Amino acid sequence: MNASPRIRFSESADPPRKSRSLGLGVIGLGTVGTGTLKVLVEHQREIQRRLGCKLQLKVICSRSVQRRDLSWLRQPVKITSDWKQVIRDPEVDIVVELVGVLPTARAIAFAALDAGKHLVTANKQVVAEYGVELVELSRARHVGLGIEACVAGGTPVLHAVREGLAGENFTAVYGILNGTTNYILTEMESRGCSFAEALAEAQQKGYAEPDPTFDVEGYDARYKIAILAMMCFGQAVRVREIPVEGITRINQVDLAYARGLNHTLRLIAGARRRTSDRIEIFVRPMMIPTASRLAGVLGATNGVLLVGNKGGNTSITGHGAGGEPTGVAVLSDVVQIARSIIAGRSPSTPFGYESWHPSRMATPDENVVASYLRLVVRDRPGILGRVCTILGRHRINIGSVLQERGNIKNHLPFVMTLEPTQEKRVAGAVREIARLTFLAEPPLVLPFAELP
Repeated sequence: MNASPRIRFSESADPPRKSRSLGLGVIGLGTVGTGTLKVLVEHQREIQRRLGCKLQLKVICSRSVQRRDLSWLRQPVKITSDWKQVIRDPEVDIVVELVGVLPTARAIAFAALDAGKHLVTANKQVVAEYGVELVELSRARHVGLGIEACVAGGTPVLHAVREGLAGENFTAVYGILNGTTNYILTEMESRGCSFAEALAEAQQKGYAEPDPTFDVEGYDARYKIAILAMMCFGQAVRVREIPVEGITRINQVDLAYARGLNHTLRLIAGARRRTSDRIEIFVRPMMIPTASRLAGVLGATNGVLLVGNKGGNTSITGHGAGGEPTGVAVLSDVVQIARSIIAGRSPSTPFGYESWHPSRMATPDENVVASYLRLVVRDRPGILGRVCTILGRHRINIGSVLQERGNIKNHLPFVMTLEPTQEKRVAGAVREIARLTFLAEPPLVLPFAELP
């Protein structure tokens, strides 16, 4: 019997490519900037193996760079406090912009692309507000634009939409896109602590800023859902047109009632297709079923649920913040752009669309949803009758009336669940109810979200 033939892999007859070096300039040494540099130092050999070329850190820019100890970089590098020097440096091929201040970040982004430098940015505000213009400029200058770190930090949500699900036609995307608010709500839910206590802990652990307004009022999530909507639907979005509502009014009463209704509370950033050319985008706290996928997203984690009309539902969860997880996303963009440079091809479009539809936003007024209505009242006769009369006048049916026993006669909470109806009817009724003299605080309305 003949021996089995031995398979041999012959070496390519083509001469090996001459290894080249690509220069990197990093602007910003905050949490993300420092995390990115640490990941680069630790993974530099692995990155070189993936690229087949050296990725060299050439220059670092920060206002405080002269006072920073950068000995851990273990390599010589130029330092400057002037970001324009990074862009003018002939050894820098890729500019990494990690500045938190919007005007400065915008100036850096446009100047870098205009100078013919490839750009990677983690600034969600710049991308949400000026994404279309940045894409057009990058195309005109034939350079790459990386934005992966702008949404969900180290979780590759944008890559999944742009590449892994490029064949899908999305009908909706829902996300828990802010780790601070999710940490607060899940801590309140699991431990019974107050909003103020959970916020203080989030600040102590570094999840929340000293001024948490940007997070707890929903503005951070609004920028992120704008970017996701542009990627899922190919429409240019105006951030200022997205209605936003934060979590500062959520308290233990709401979480207790939610549990009794087999629901939980999350700050949901959503975008959904209403017609072939109109989309609705929102950020608001919502009652979601405890069995839904997003209900299982706990702590400072982010989660995204992508709804497609062919592939079904895809959920992605992971770290939404932190210097090193976000640094991984930043360097993933750097690697993708570097591969394009080496191959001599044009980088892929960051939003996954070569052309854009005009922005046509649908309002939530026409939505038909069930709602949770929480009232806090001063105890007196006839309260329920007055409220029911107003709801009936707006043609709103009551599903149930729930009331836990309270101890303070002038601050008694009770809850109504409202059957599905147009949101504009609920809004009109609540405006009228808010004028009733026996209310101890403004009404709170939360929609019930039908999430898989």
